[in-house]
Amino acid sequence: MATINLDNNYDIKIVHNIGELPKNAFDINKLKIFNILSTNQITFKIDFSNISSKQYKKILKQLLRIKSFLIKMKKQIGQQEKDKKIICYVINYDKNNTLQNDFILGINAIFFNTRYERYNYIYDTVCKYLDSFFYGKNLCDFKNNQCGEKRSANSNSYVGCCHHYKIKLLGPLIPNNLIPCEHLKENHTCGAICIGCKLFTCDYLEKQGVKFRIKDILLLDAFFNPLQKYFIKTMVFTPKEKIIKRLMIL
Repeated sequence: MATINLDNNYDIKIVHNIGELPKNAFDINKLKIFNILSTNQITFKIDFSNISSKQYKKILKQLLRIKSFLIKMKKQIGQQEKDKKIICYVINYDKNNTLQNDFILGINAIFFNTRYERYNYIYDTVCKYLDSFFYGKNLCDFKNNQCGEKRSANSNSYVGCCHHYKIKLLGPLIPNNLIPCEHLKENHTCGAICIGCKLFTCDYLEKQGVKFRIKDILLLDAFFNPLQKYFIKTMVFTPKEKIIKRLMIL
């Protein structure tokens, strides 16, 4: 059987016949705390033909609660095989299905040892996804170092998204000093690794159908509360470490 390698020495096994699913594995779609009280070793099974993508968020939130309960009850999660633990068996899995793979990423996030490790993993994974969406595509339509937004506005400005207004303490209340982001490197890469900045899309991109919403990114939607989501979206020009520190106290 093929496997999907997760972090923390966990694996998911892919099966192709219903008979290969262990009878004592719990259906992740019907998982309830009282169902697992009488057993000391817990494994799960997923049949992607029986769940829809609309259920993914609810299932992940329930699995996170149950995982925390299992740890408190000192129950064994997964079945040991050599140096790995099999925590889940999946059937009807399509490796080319983006939504299914996002669900697997969510399972991976759940089985980190601490909330900080989980948030760090989610943060890095989402940043890589947002970056990959733009790599090599020139969606901002740069020509002669000017983006499509500025050209469509007939502007002479070459200032891009990585600039912000700085209010002078002794000056007028209305900010008028536009400066480059302090975390913008000389090679035009981001030193902050900021999700809020990466989520931002200007009017020019939105007219092309390019828009990122937290509710459309499963890892963000399933694992953060409304206040955390607000800070993820609004803490722009802010280093990753500072954002995660804020998320930990909310």
